[in-house]
Amino acid sequence: MHFDWSTLALQSVNVLILCWLLHRFLYQPVLGLMDQRRRLIDSQLEGAAIAQAKAEAELAAITGQRQAIAAERDAVLAAAAQRAETLAGERLAEGGRQAAAMMEASRQALAAERLGALAEARRGTLDLAAAMAGRLLAALPSDARAAAWIDLIEEKLLTLTAEERQALCRQIDAESPLDIVTAAPLSPEAQAAWRTRLAAVLDGDPPLRFAVDASLLAGAALVFPAAEMRVCWKDTLAGLRSEMEATDGSER
Repeated sequence: MHFDWSTLALQSVNVLILCWLLHRFLYQPVLGLMDQRRRLIDSQLEGAAIAQAKAEAELAAITGQRQAIAAERDAVLAAAAQRAETLAGERLAEGGRQAAAMMEASRQALAAERLGALAEARRGTLDLAAAMAGRLLAALPSDARAAAWIDLIEEKLLTLTAEERQALCRQIDAESPLDIVTAAPLSPEAQAAWRTRLAAVLDGDPPLRFAVDASLLAGAALVFPAAEMRVCWKDTLAGLRSEMEATDGSER
């Protein structure tokens, strides 16, 4: 086999030219395209990473906002529940106070009505007792009633000192006699008994004048010109009524 060095050299040159052409027009453009594509991909990946980081940051912000909103909502609900509980407690307490006030007002009203009814019953009982006693006294002879009252008048006069009785006697004269007032007219015999008893107590024979005052109910009164001495049911009933009114007032 004959080996031609010129052909080898020519083929070598052709190979070199082909390699240069491939490198110049194929390999470098392909490498450039690949490098450009790689840079584009890297840029896209970097943009995607940035977008992902931004999205993750936004997601974290949204999550934080949601958590803040949830916490605020829970706080608002808790405050509303606490406020509702407080208002319910206040309303319950106010209702209790109003109920207690109404019960106290009702109790006081009932107590006042009871005291009023009791006072009215007492007054009615007192009036009834006075009326019954008046009827019983009316059935007695007037002289017997007069004798009872003169005993009481005499006792009251004897409780005074001698100087006080003399002072009363000095008020009496013919123009200003001692008035003996009774609830019912006295018979001449009863009038004579009064004269005798009063003359003994007053140490003299004072001028007397007899009068009738049915408002005394029962009893008698000695009316001096400047003084008066009474023993009668009218004063007794008035005293009892005053005591009952004072008792009713203290009970209220």
